[in-house]
Amino acid sequence: MSGATKDTIQKILLIALSAMTVSMVCISVFNYKDNKKKDKYLDNEKSLVQEELKEIIKNYAHLAKDYKSHAKEVNKEKQKAEKLLDNLEHTVLDYESILEYRRKMLELRKSNLSLQRKLYNGISIGTMNPSY
Repeated sequence: MSGATKDTIQKILLIALSAMTVSMVCISVFNYKDNKKKDKYLDNEKSLVQEELKEIIKNYAHLAKDYKSHAKEVNKEKQKAEKLLDNLEHTVLDYESILEYRRKMLELRKSNLSLQRKLYNGISIGTMNPSY
């Protein structure tokens, strides 16, 4: 091979390596930004679920206080909510786990509303808290 051909091949390889390096840096930057957005979203979702669970727990506490004859049943449901909240606080979330926590929280809401209906038994829905 002549010196000019070797020189040309080296320049082509250098250009190719430079292009690959620039591409890898760009991909890394975009990946980093995307991961930050996902982390922010998951943290936000975790906070929302925690707040909703705290509200459900407060509601159970009020029910237990107002309906002492059913305190055992109410406290059992309250403990489920507290356990879920505790698990959530000690979990690193991903998309699948946040969906699972949301599903469990919806089950708790349904249970809460059902228990409220059972306890109020005939009082108009205006006095119930159907948001749980």
